[in-house]
Amino acid sequence: MKKLSLLSLFAVSFMLSFSAYGQMPAGNVMSSTNCSLADGVGMRELVQWFRDNPPNSDSTNLVFVRQPIIMGANFTDNYDFRLVTYYGSYGEYVSQRQARRSRFGEARVRPSPLPQNMFSCDFANQNISLVRQVPDGDAFTGDYTLMSQRLCFLNEGVTVADAYNFVVGVAAGFRRGGDNSLMQVSTRAFGPIQNVTAGGAVLVTSVPATADAMAARLDLTREGLDVVQGLDNVMACAHPSLWQTNAVYRPN
Repeated sequence: MKKLSLLSLFAVSFMLSFSAYGQMPAGNVMSSTNCSLADGVGMRELVQWFRDNPPNSDSTNLVFVRQPIIMGANFTDNYDFRLVTYYGSYGEYVSQRQARRSRFGEARVRPSPLPQNMFSCDFANQNISLVRQVPDGDAFTGDYTLMSQRLCFLNEGVTVADAYNFVVGVAAGFRRGGDNSLMQVSTRAFGPIQNVTAGGAVLVTSVPATADAMAARLDLTREGLDVVQGLDNVMACAHPSLWQTNAVYRPN
């Protein structure tokens, strides 16, 4: 199926942006928007709607619908899911937006049901982040998986590159226990910052290949694996949130 092809763009476009191991890559561009389900619409129905109504055929983006499992009330009291799109660069982000605008007014088959009958999104709070992936992690290529995220505040004098290299070390610690899950370090580029000083915080994301792999990863630390052994801590992190991330579009 085109939308869920076996080759994940995590293993292609993200990997292509890497420099040498241990050096922080430039990062891919991620657009994230918080959204709400329309009355009477369930999450499973919504995910299938996105898969049945993909972007234009020449789109090169990855698109995910992320449903909170354990998340703060600031999100769950106001939204039902997060719509996330990945781009290889700002150039790709701009060109894709221009392509969508150029098609306004063209005759086309409209999806049924219409988007406004399925969901609404809070575009006033849309944000753009740069996502830097730790190399050599196992790609998520299935329909869905579980993922965790931690907001981390950098210690005084610490750079984003320092934080990235710390997460590279954490990933190596998990590999010692047999887990090779994908890990990412994200920084906000555009959009609401709230109380986070620009450049002073990062979002650390772990995306195991399957939900079972997430459970196994969590059990490693529960059973005593020290993934930060030998590392100098460079940041203070909040407790993680837990999400189900659903792949709704992957280009060939």
